[in-house]
Amino acid sequence: MRGQPGRILVVIPSPVFGGAEAQTLQIARGLIAMGAKVAIAAEPDVLAAAGPALGTARPIPAALRPPEGMPRAAALDWQRRALAGCLATARPEAALVCCPLPTEGFGALQALAEAHIPSLAVAHLVRLDWHLDEVERAALPGLRADWAAVSEVSARRLEALFGWPPCRVAAVPNGIPPLPPAAPARATLGLPEGVPLLAQVGRLDIRKGAQLAPAIGARLRPGQVVLAGDGPLRARLAEASHVHVLGPCDDIPTLLASVDAFLLASEHEGCPLSVLEAARAGCPILATRAALEAWPAAEEMAWIVLRDPDHIAARFAEARRDPAATARRVARARAVAAAWDEAAMIRRTAFLLAAACA
Repeated sequence: MRGQPGRILVVIPSPVFGGAEAQTLQIARGLIAMGAKVAIAAEPDVLAAAGPALGTARPIPAALRPPEGMPRAAALDWQRRALAGCLATARPEAALVCCPLPTEGFGALQALAEAHIPSLAVAHLVRLDWHLDEVERAALPGLRADWAAVSEVSARRLEALFGWPPCRVAAVPNGIPPLPPAAPARATLGLPEGVPLLAQVGRLDIRKGAQLAPAIGARLRPGQVVLAGDGPLRARLAEASHVHVLGPCDDIPTLLASVDAFLLASEHEGCPLSVLEAARAGCPILATRAALEAWPAAEEMAWIVLRDPDHIAARFAEARRDPAATARRVARARAVAAAWDEAAMIRRTAFLLAAACA
């Protein structure tokens, strides 16, 4: 497109590789397909976990995570200096900064502002109860970046958090590419046959509700909860009965085609790609309202659950007992997934990057 930067630095300041990071690399690969030369600055462990998702982007290992417990001002300066050391190597004309949490890339954005590099920061998770501390509030005016968020809800919350007027933050909804339907393959995935399976895809932590899996599994028996992902709760959950821990899964479409429903019992989310993947796969969705806040009329596309094992087990049983109601939700969810497509996400991001450069 006219005005699109030729060299783009994508900055991922995260300690782990998850949904926000995967979405950022979707966009990076799309920008490459549009003719840009893209480099990815991230922690070495994140680059290693990304693997083939990097595509042909140039990886630049960078120590962007300050030591745990470092005072906030020192932490921002640590990240600022770490990214400043990468700029001579990357020589970017523009930067795209992944912000899983709104202030997670503030130090990197300071370095980009000092180098006069046009930047677009994309916020993923924005909670209602967050506030900027004194250091962050003082740093915000000097960042000079354009901002976007992964949903309209997150965009409006970010404006409130930063004290900005409405419509200052653009919304770039997450999207996924079209793929042909996958066939069920429980045996290939090592899953039990002949029992109900409820799958959760994502990081195994308390925010996602993974700690509920043993209690849910006990209420589903002989059914099981299947967990695809990694995280701090993995070792403990692997020992639980009626819980099948797959670990990181490279074939999510086949997993979703092989189970009876998808669960996301998050206490807060931005715009999770796993929901779109389940919707596209035609897998019935059980999720909290917080997990579905990016989508209007969430109850039309999913069975809404509380973060309570009894309620989740009861809703799973209801979804299986009422196939007509489940089919209506599956059809609505598929329509949502078709509308929130990857190509539109990439085009919108490219437009905002070009606008930042202008």
